[in-house]
Amino acid sequence: MKRTALITLVMGALVALLSYAAGEAGLLSVKAYFQIGITGVGLMILSAGYFLTSFMVEWARETDLFRRIL
Repeated sequence: MKRTALITLVMGALVALLSYAAGEAGLLSVKAYFQIGITGVGLMILSAGYFLTSFMVEWARETDLFRRIL
């Protein structure tokens, strides 16, 4: 799953960068630029959320306080 999230993060960054470059070159309209750019940012946010959740779960397993509570 981490591999998929990493691929999603890279693809989101590429989509956002390519839409920016196409917008600057005048190849995209403003509406298409924002639609594609927001899709890329959404992919990056989705994968960052997964990595944050994964990190918190691993951290909670290693902490003694959570072992006593759970």
